[in-house]
Amino acid sequence: MQPIESKKSSVNLRELLPHGSITYIAHRLDISRAAVTKALQKGKPNHPAVAEAVRLIRQAGSQEVQQELGELAARAPQTPAAA
Repeated sequence: MQPIESKKSSVNLRELLPHGSITYIAHRLDISRAAVTKALQKGKPNHPAVAEAVRLIRQAGSQEVQQELGELAARAPQTPAAA
């Protein structure tokens, strides 16, 4: 399993964050919500907003849920298309 920081291009951190987390991070770091969003889009692991987002994602278990859903989808039987 790769750390979330190294998969910045394939993972949208905003999708994994619990609702209201961008506002929470902005208030906690005393920066604008736009700055938090931009930092999350760039995904640089050394940015404080990204580090806080990763901490919240791990705390919420969002990353594990996404991986489990991906595994379930991969194991699901393929249904034949109706002709």
